[in-house]
Amino acid sequence: CLKPLVYKELLQQSMSQCFSDASMYAHYLFNAFDTAQNGSVKFEDFVMALSILLRGTVHEKLRWTFNLYDINKDGCINKEEMMDIVKAIYDMMGKYTYPVLKEDAPRQHVEVFFQKMDKNKDGVVTLDEFIESCQEDDNIMRSLQLFENVM
Repeated sequence: CLKPLVYKELLQQSMSQCFSDASMYAHYLFNAFDTAQNGSVKFEDFVMALSILLRGTVHEKLRWTFNLYDINKDGCINKEEMMDIVKAIYDMMGKYTYPVLKEDAPRQHVEVFFQKMDKNKDGVVTLDEFIESCQEDDNIMRSLQLFENVM
């Protein structure tokens, strides 16, 4: 029996129907789902990730989010990776947001992220630093709970 697969192009097309330019963010999102790094995601793996995001523990959700940001999968987030993700999010949200975003907004966002998260100031954010910083931030903790009552 063939198992249904989710492909990157399908995810990019689907997200592009809802957002301005979602291609790069969809690429990073797909890579977070593609734990085998083979260019496709089994439907069961896709559902498992959604289950974590919707019903997982705080620690599971934060670990999954960290994995999304850790583009090269080396166990830490550097400024270049974070800049790539932030730019992809800004591209996805579009140039017509209100208030209009300044051109240097992604760089400023990354600087704030590192000031808050890089506890030992070594230029990278580890999983432990990420989890600790997120748990200290009420806004982040509230955002993790947004979808808990959806289903």
